[in-house]
Amino acid sequence: MASYIIIHAQKGEKNMVLKTVEQAKANLEASIAYIPARYIAGVQQANWQGPASSAQAEANYAAAVSKAVTDKRRQKGVAKVSNADWQNAAVEKGAPIIGERLRGALGKWEARWGPMYGAVKTAVGALPPKTTDFMANINNRLVPTVKAWKKAAGK
Repeated sequence: MASYIIIHAQKGEKNMVLKTVEQAKANLEASIAYIPARYIAGVQQANWQGPASSAQAEANYAAAVSKAVTDKRRQKGVAKVSNADWQNAAVEKGAPIIGERLRGALGKWEARWGPMYGAVKTAVGALPPKTTDFMANINNRLVPTVKAWKKAAGK
């Protein structure tokens, strides 16, 4: 049975009747049909990059991150979720969409990773042959390969 919450206002003693949780949920569920279109329209009108790249935005971000670190918000948030809850949410929410998202990102991945891989492949092709000395192999083959990856990644 749904119950209503009645709030008495200070001025005029007017009663304000609020929806029940069930009614609010039903209204939200009914709005799911048109929310995506409104979201797209809002995103297409937004100027995210300008405000987000401002000096003030950076200062706000730094201050908020510092406060979050000081308040140990990450640690407190982690403590509120059990490992089993996290696992269940990851399986229920993540597993159904991960393949779709990966498929959608293949072109971007190839455009970014392909040139790096090509540079590393060229560097690996120029490495000296392996020896029986593991340290020589690390210094002469592994280190140059890692350096090639970092250079190709712009680091």
